[in-house]
Amino acid sequence: MQKSIVKVALDVPLNCLFDYLSDDSALAVGQRVLVPFGRRNQIGIVMGFSQSSDISVEKLKSVKQAFLNETPLDAEILKLIQFSAEYYQYPLGQAVMSALPARLRQVTPAVARKQFAYRLTDFGRSQTAAQIPKRRLVTQRVFLALLANHTLSEAELDLISSSARKAAKQLEADGWVCAKQVHFAQRVAEIPATTVPELNDEQQLAVAQVVKDLHHFKAWLLHGITGSGKTEVYIRLMQHVLKQAAAQVLVLVPEINLTPQLQARFRSRFSGIPLVSLHSHLSESERLHHWQLAQSGEAKIIIGTRLSIFTPLPHLKLIIIDEEHDGSYKQQDSMRYHARDVALVRAKWLNIPVVLGSATPSLESWHNATTLATGLKTTNKYHLLSLNQRAVSAAQLPIIDCIDTTKVNLQQGFTPQLIEALKLRISRGEQSLLFINRRGFSPVLLCSACHWIAPCTRCSSRLVVHLGQRKLRCHHCGYEQKIPNQCPSCGNADLHPTGHGTQRLEQTLAQLLPAARIARVDRDSISKKNALVEILDKVHRQEIDILVGTQMLAKGHDFPNLTLVGVIDADSALHSPDFRASERLFAQLMQVAGRAGRADKPGQVIIQTQFPEHVLFNALRRQDYSSYANAMLRERQQMQFPPYVFLALLRAEASDFNLVHKFLSYAFRVARELNTKAVVYDPIRPQMERLKGMERGYVLMQAGNRGVLQALLCKLMTQLRGHSISVKVRWAIDVDPLEF
Repeated sequence: MQKSIVKVALDVPLNCLFDYLSDDSALAVGQRVLVPFGRRNQIGIVMGFSQSSDISVEKLKSVKQAFLNETPLDAEILKLIQFSAEYYQYPLGQAVMSALPARLRQVTPAVARKQFAYRLTDFGRSQTAAQIPKRRLVTQRVFLALLANHTLSEAELDLISSSARKAAKQLEADGWVCAKQVHFAQRVAEIPATTVPELNDEQQLAVAQVVKDLHHFKAWLLHGITGSGKTEVYIRLMQHVLKQAAAQVLVLVPEINLTPQLQARFRSRFSGIPLVSLHSHLSESERLHHWQLAQSGEAKIIIGTRLSIFTPLPHLKLIIIDEEHDGSYKQQDSMRYHARDVALVRAKWLNIPVVLGSATPSLESWHNATTLATGLKTTNKYHLLSLNQRAVSAAQLPIIDCIDTTKVNLQQGFTPQLIEALKLRISRGEQSLLFINRRGFSPVLLCSACHWIAPCTRCSSRLVVHLGQRKLRCHHCGYEQKIPNQCPSCGNADLHPTGHGTQRLEQTLAQLLPAARIARVDRDSISKKNALVEILDKVHRQEIDILVGTQMLAKGHDFPNLTLVGVIDADSALHSPDFRASERLFAQLMQVAGRAGRADKPGQVIIQTQFPEHVLFNALRRQDYSSYANAMLRERQQMQFPPYVFLALLRAEASDFNLVHKFLSYAFRVARELNTKAVVYDPIRPQMERLKGMERGYVLMQAGNRGVLQALLCKLMTQLRGHSISVKVRWAIDVDPLEF
């Protein structure tokens, strides 16, 4: 039988495809295959077929196994990955393989874990919750949920509690419940279906405008103040789209902690419509199962984080990007893509609408959507939809007060005004949120004698005090050590934590307000699966008075009884050398302020700052994003920063800085010689010169249009890959970087 030459993409750092022989006529583009590579076997994806090869046919190896029982990746998703690999200057094979679930990158056949659904037996239906011991609270909740919903999947049990599956299995052992293997889990009512809210005029107009052009590509920027009902607009648009036969909707969220909340909201409104989530907190088998359901078209609603943009969706009709401004959509290693930008490309190719929602749009999106600022060069690539009033008619925007910390006596980091406000909320039975974007107990361990500060031995940073564990920990590399009994520099025993983190705020509040029920939400406190869901459930059940947390709590959450937000230590970003720092701070504070007063109770925000009259805080008090964004755009235009220019960053690191310097100096010379239309800046070191034991540096390149920059990068990459020093350093190109 005639053998054909197969072009295969492999997970190796070489920007090429590899040729193999195959006599299997059923083999298709996008098929997963097992091939020999060097001394081992590797999984690859068939990218095409050829009549010839640069290698003689006699030397070509054959495909060992083709997984013909699996649906191949479709042409649309392969084209999208190839475009992304080219634009972000990343090897195609690694880009293709990184878009797959981990199980599909393994040599063994991909088999999803069996899924089960649980329902009550006749015997179980004859029982009552009172017969379950009171100490088995989760078991009672599972039983009541089964009574109400008849059937619960494993994913739905997880929304009840992290131990709900164990409770269901115990009920099965007792004969109350029977389990049945299922291919797909249907809806769960973690929150019961609620009365559908009426849309206000602004929401109705937004929905009507998108629906009018539902079958064409348009990029819509939904700019709505916090609490304006953007999620309800998403739901109405999804309802219109899902009326079509076999339609699918992709909803992108920036962070994992927003996924369970949206799932519960959507499931209460889309009863019986298959919905899956895709994020890194799923097990490998769960992610594969959900991915396959999306690829088959069986899942109609897909909620996921940034990697979900590369999920094969044969009937995709609408893409929604919630909190589109969020930096989490930008991948910071491997292929440094921006999911929002890739989503726009995908929507344009499919000729479908994409909705970008935010209370504080990125300046790039605002630039693309507005002509509000006279004299600004804008593009009008997006269509602006505005929601300027809160969805709940009785809800008003919170009052924002900036307290000058230089003029009051702080009590363990708290102003008297904030302490009184917290006491008032507790007396009213209302809830409060304290926001500080720093976890741990204290950011610094300081010697009172010689002013020694505990450094990280692997990074250009300080070790953070985690007092509960008696540890000093680096939040960049994970290095940790015990808290020393005396100063390593001078021997002084008076070492004291300086500054505040979430743990210290939690401890201080327990001392100041001993009757308050306090919960902390940061990466340390929610490391266990479903820990965040359980905390948020307690908030909704009014079992928590004060939430202390980082930016995990700053966006997306809706707490009707929360009326006070306190912001601790927000000034550090005002002095950052990063030109995006003020944009990020304004967005962060607007988002966290929006958690207050979302129902019928008035809200208040208290910001502790040394600069209460700063232009940023003045705009924040007025809650005037538009004027502040336009002012920042004027600055960007004058300074020639994005979105008025396009940037690329060549990053390099090695254990020896001399190697980094040689590599970057060579890259700088080559880039200067290759293109005179682009500006290439001298090699410099970043603010954090050493990270995880690696010495770092970079070269910044800038151009007035994407084409000039891409042409330079393509030529530069070829030169760099061919140079001997490139294998001695770890390096990468970051196109459209967000962090410097």
